[in-house]
Amino acid sequence: MFFCRAAWQRFGPLARKTAYRLSRDVVPRRQMSSVPGGTGENIIYALLCGGAFAGSVTYAYSTVTSDHERFKDRVAEIKARPKTEWTPKPWPPKSRDGEEEEEVL
Repeated sequence: MFFCRAAWQRFGPLARKTAYRLSRDVVPRRQMSSVPGGTGENIIYALLCGGAFAGSVTYAYSTVTSDHERFKDRVAEIKARPKTEWTPKPWPPKSRDGEEEEEVL
């Protein structure tokens, strides 16, 4: 604890002075236009991105609604099929008159 306090007292003023000097030495930069309308290019990009977004939302909505209707139709068709009672196959499976033995040789 004492070591940290001693280090802060020793190097604190130096750090503050350096940080202040760095903030003053920076050359002001020209801000870029980020609002559509600053140049003609920004408007074109905004229109293209907006159109692509609107098209993708429209496509997703139409796909989801049509898939939902198709899903309902398929479930109704599956439920309408006649059901037979499931019976398990006998175990072990019966071989066909020793064909397996001849294939091995």
